[in-house]
Amino acid sequence: MTKIPLLDHDSKIPLHQQAEELLRKLIREDYFREGDIFPKETDLAKRWSISRNTLRMAIGNLVKDGLLERKKRYGTVVKKKKITTNLDNWYSFTHEMEDKGIPFKTLKSKVSVLKAVEEVAKMLQTEPAHPVVCLERIRSTEKNPMVYFESFFHPRIGLTGKENFDRPLYEMLDADFHVVPVYSQEEIRAIGADEKIAGLLKIKKGAPVLERRRVVLDASRRPLEFNICWYRSDCFTYSIELKRPQL
Repeated sequence: MTKIPLLDHDSKIPLHQQAEELLRKLIREDYFREGDIFPKETDLAKRWSISRNTLRMAIGNLVKDGLLERKKRYGTVVKKKKITTNLDNWYSFTHEMEDKGIPFKTLKSKVSVLKAVEEVAKMLQTEPAHPVVCLERIRSTEKNPMVYFESFFHPRIGLTGKENFDRPLYEMLDADFHVVPVYSQEEIRAIGADEKIAGLLKIKKGAPVLERRRVVLDASRRPLEFNICWYRSDCFTYSIELKRPQL
């Protein structure tokens, strides 16, 4: 308990909001790990010199968001929530996380110009060995990596590799190159991480990952991007809702 930072009672930010943001940070950074018993409300309220009602406002939001779970006769348990993506809509990773209100960061970013291997050339409908811009990113909502991306772009777009890829990708393509992604054709499968992916995502070789391959098309269905993503299965899941046809 003594290692938990104190709240700022002189701040204009409400105490319940400070408490919620601090608890989210402690869970995100693994101070509280999944399965841990959360501190007693009386102890935490005393530590922060706040009322239990104020603390309950913060904890209630974390319970609602799936980060904590209250169990009768057991206490409050840390239960980290996986990032869930619905398959009925398509967004960039940046907009997907922003739409969910989840802060994220790029742990690694690399841009290079490569000769298109056979698979990349086939997906982009270009010639093998033709130079293409490749963007590699490792991104996460925590300290540990969550997903590794490899994106290859059609030479027709005009990318050189010197662009500012810190901006949301599809906004940059639209604003600077007048290219608008419209369609996404995707394949998703479960695989065991090979040595490269395991090293990048800091998991054991052979650990389960979700591999997502997609070709992004413009309004005329011309390929713009071939993208491969590898998600850690312990922090990401897909969901889909289907409606049974009426007989």
